[in-house]
Amino acid sequence: MFEIAGLPAHILLVHGVVVLAPLAGLGAILYAAWARARQYLAWPLGVLSLGLVPLSLLTAQAGEQLEKIRPASALVHEHAEQGDVLKYVAVIFFLVVAAMLVITYEPVGRRIRFLGGLREHRAIHLMVLVAGVVVGLLFLYQSIVTGHSGAVSVWAR
Repeated sequence: MFEIAGLPAHILLVHGVVVLAPLAGLGAILYAAWARARQYLAWPLGVLSLGLVPLSLLTAQAGEQLEKIRPASALVHEHAEQGDVLKYVAVIFFLVVAAMLVITYEPVGRRIRFLGGLREHRAIHLMVLVAGVVVGLLFLYQSIVTGHSGAVSVWAR
């Protein structure tokens, strides 16, 4: 089992996901809804979405290791299932944020030549921003649900 300072890694890593995932979800929603904020949110949102992929995967892996050595209740199994969903949502979130940045953020998009005129199509622009809001809400929701199920599995004994 992976440990940090003698504690199971999952117990420590989960705090990063629980704090950063909702912030990233809210950031994506703000980025899509508020055009003026895009220049300030683009890089932090891109870095955060990229960083949350390995953090989510590592946290889930550490949780699976912890689940193997500790007696697992139905609540722990439910939390593990929610964590599995969160891993996929983190990857989807990153992909949508990357698309949103490429299509809507000029310093990133102008460097990618193979897109051609895709960036100028208003429908694609709007579609990517709507996808950003939807996936931001999904990431926000799933991180809260996963965190809540983990807290319940620990404290509701």
